[in-house]
Formats: sequence, structure tokens, C-alpha cells
Amino acid sequence: MKRGRIPGVIGLLAVFAGLAVPAAALSNRAAAVVVRAGFEASMPDRFGGDADGDGLIDLPNSPAYVRPNVESGCGPGCPSRFTLVLDATGSRATMGESPLEISSYRWEISGPGARHLVRRESGPYLELQLAEGRYYVSLEVQAALPWGGGARARSGREVAVEDVLVVALGDSYASGEGNPEKPRRGEAGAIWADAPGDLATAASHAAAHRSTVAWPALAALELERSDPATSVTFVSVAATSARVGAGLLEAQPGVAAQGQVDQAAALVGGRRIDLLLISIGGNDVGFAHIVRGLVDADRLADPICYGTDLHNIWEAAGDGDWHRGSELGFGLPWGVTCRQTRSSGGPTLPGLDGLGAELDRLAEAMKEQLDVAGVYLMEYPDPTGGGEDEVGCGEIVGDVTPPFGFHEINRAEQAEGRERVVAPLNRILAEAAARHGWALVGGPAADFAAGHGYCAPRPSYPAAPADAANPGSAGGGAAATAGWYRHPATWEQPGAFNLEGVSWYRTAAQSVALQGPDRAWDSAGTLHPNELGHLSIARSFLRLLEGD
Repeated sequence: MKRGRIPGVIGLLAVFAGLAVPAAALSNRAAAVVVRAGFEASMPDRFGGDADGDGLIDLPNSPAYVRPNVESGCGPGCPSRFTLVLDATGSRATMGESPLEISSYRWEISGPGARHLVRRESGPYLELQLAEGRYYVSLEVQAALPWGGGARARSGREVAVEDVLVVALGDSYASGEGNPEKPRRGEAGAIWADAPGDLATAASHAAAHRSTVAWPALAALELERSDPATSVTFVSVAATSARVGAGLLEAQPGVAAQGQVDQAAALVGGRRIDLLLISIGGNDVGFAHIVRGLVDADRLADPICYGTDLHNIWEAAGDGDWHRGSELGFGLPWGVTCRQTRSSGGPTLPGLDGLGAELDRLAEAMKEQLDVAGVYLMEYPDPTGGGEDEVGCGEIVGDVTPPFGFHEINRAEQAEGRERVVAPLNRILAEAAARHGWALVGGPAADFAAGHGYCAPRPSYPAAPADAANPGSAGGGAAATAGWYRHPATWEQPGAFNLEGVSWYRTAAQSVALQGPDRAWDSAGTLHPNELGHLSIARSFLRLLEGD
């Protein structure tokens, strides 16, 4: 249980009974009687618990969790009530140098709606269910005197009942893709976020590749643990592959029958969202298609169409038209040439050109359906890792690509990707944030680029006894992942989460070991932040929040 850091006001008052006093007690009356009334206020953690004891942080994602103690049939304005614990164990009573027993604790609480509660307890603790707001709490303690009667003292102060509601929306960078709660073991799949006793929500977490390793969850957990005087409620409806349209505003096939904004509205009801954390835009410009295209485009494997293939990628990232292809042809005077073709297999996306309008649609929908105090939009980090010499990775995503491993994203392609995709994408996000009064979580692009890209050394953690229970990769056992993968919330050894000098990105080979599938080159976790990357983004957000 958390204890409030604001000390109670100490009152000094001794009230003596004017009744007949036993002769044996007369000698004691000369000793000073001192009674001190003091209390601390705290709110138990709401996020970060493990109700079913399975070693996983709970992510209930239910209306009952978001709006606790709201009676059935209560209207939209019915307030949620949260647990406030009052602890008067700091109260003391003495006569001279001898302690006196405190026989009663009388509490008076007044607050929202002129509510006035009076409770008398024989013990020092009082637990109440109260709506959010500021309350004046008064405590009177009474100590029994040896000769009869009692001595009393009183103290009082204002206490805030505050639960911070944090909601995460967005794509795989917000859901935690590439970072399951527990890695797969053999043929068994990875374990995603835990929803104790709720199979439907657990299935939703698994379909969305939702994890409490994700930066919004890590930020909420830090807020919860850092301030014992408040509690934090955290829900996430972010899902891998989500776009503004198919994902946030509309159903996402195979993942959710409702858009994330609708899901969030159903969860929070009329409650105000204190912090709305969003990562979106990468899939609108074709993140997966860009990566796949750059891996496939290879100067050695297809030197004739290589230039055309790159041109197709950059054009599609801009206008969202992924129906372009290429084929060899013959012409004079140069012989074999390459020409652009049209296909029916690719999608049509907003692209960089249409992303601003999509974000405007999102802003309007959130304004209509959600009551939000603050929106925080994440910029995308740079996977290439510039380092001090700004050279960065020689190649990325070449570790498990078929058929012979020579397909990759080379240095020149990375540089062009930064210029044509990452930089304009983050610029569009910043412009949308400015238009709509959102706060931009800046810093990840520069932080990741400073030596923490795909090709930097992977993290290395000291061995721990718990590793024996940490599932490994397809071969089974802990050895495959335990040395380089940890959930930041569960690893407490000092120095275990040194963020310097290592990669903050999930490689294809690591993603296969953690979550599969068996076809390595289709691994969904590739090129997503690893646990240290998410921790870095969470810290960027918290620094921004502290400056608000």
C-alpha cells in the first residue's frame, strides 16, 4: 500500500475529566500528558497489479475497471468512486515517558457535494470509496487516562482523491508489437497482455499484439509508482497494423469490429481522459510495404529494375498508390530495359500526401466522442542509428531474409528513407499536433539515431534465477531470449536497463525467437522498438509531461 508524502497537521490538545480521581493515580497527574493526532492519505495502485498471480501485469480494459463502483443503471454523469486509505498510525499519546493507548479515532470528511461523513474507529485505519475531488479530513484521537476520563487531540488538512486516466490509441508502436509479455515456447505462441478472467479481452490483446512493454503502459506504470497520493487507471486499445481509417476510426479486419475511438468511448463512458497517448501515421504511409519493398529491391539480384523499384516505393509512400510494379522489356538502342507496370494486388493508402487530412478526421472524431484533457502524439524514431560518426548501419533487415540472405536495406536506401519518409512523416505529425493543440512527444527520432539503431549491439542482461521460467524460441528453453530480453517492469537489478551503447530496435531474428512465425522474413515484430526503445520513448513522454 502506498503512503502519502504530505504529512498531516499535528494537533496538541489534552482534555482531562474533572471527576473523582483514584488516590493511587494522584502521583501520575503531575506528569505531562501529550497527545498528537496525525494521519497520512494514500490511494492503492490500480495499474500494475497481478490479480491472478500469473506473473503478468493485468490489463483489464473493461468499463468496470475504468469506472469503478458505478452502480448499474447509473446515468452518464454518475461519478466513479475510488479507494482512499487514511492511516493514523502516526498518532501518539504519552504521559511523561510512558505511552498511553489511543482508544478511538474519530474521522470527519467533507468534500464534493457538501458530503459530510463521520466515522469512529477503534483502529487507526479507515478505507473509503469516494468520487474524485478535494476533501477536508479531520481526525480526533482520544487516549484513556489512568485515573479516568481522556485526553484528545485533533488535526486536519485537505486531501485530494485523484485517479489519472491514461488511454493509449494507435498502431504497433503503441501496442507493443515485437515485445510480448512472455516469448513463445516451442510451438506455443507468445503471450500478450493479460486480462484475468476475461477471455474475450485476452483474445483482443492477442489479436492486437498488445503488451505492457509498450511505451504508453511503461509511462502509466511510472506515474502510478511515483506518486502514492494518486492512482492511475490505464487502458490500451492500440493494435498492430492500425491506420487512422481502418483502426482508429473504423473497424480493423481481423483485429477489432469497432474503431479504437469507439472502443475508448465505450470503456470510459462519460469519464474524462487525463492523458491520451497516440502513435499513428506509419501504416498510413505504408510502413510494412516500404520495408518489404526496400528488402526486395536489390542492385545485385535485379540490377536492371532496381532503380524503377526504388522509384515506385518513394512515389507510393507519397501518394499511397501501391499498385505500381516493374517488368523487364526490350527496346532499342539499349536492349533489355525495365518499365513501370500496374497491378491489382497492392493497397491504396492515404500516403504522406493524405495523412494530414486523416489526422484532421481523427481530431474531429475524438472531439465529438471523447472528453480529453491532453493529447500526446508520438513522433517516429529512426531505425538506422546514425551514431557519433553519423554513418549508421551498413545494412538492416538482412539477418534472416530469404533465400540466401543478400536482400537487405543498404545504407543508401536508409538515407533516402530518412529523407523521403521518416522526416516528412514526423513533420506532418508535428503540424497536425500544432493545428489541434496536441503535444508532440519529440525526441525519439534523434535519440534512436544516436547509435541505437537496428545494427547496434543487442542488450545483454545478467542471468537471474527467474530465467529458468522464461520461455525461449522455437527450440524451447530460456537461453534463446533470456540474455537479451526483459520486461522493464519486472527486472529490478540495478544497471540492468542501461540504455547506452545498445540497439533500441527489434531485429527480424529476435522477433522470430520472441513471437514467430516460423517463416522468419514475415516476422511482424521486425523494425519495432525493443523494450529499451519503449522505455526511452516513455521517458521522453514523462519529461514532456513534467514540463507541462
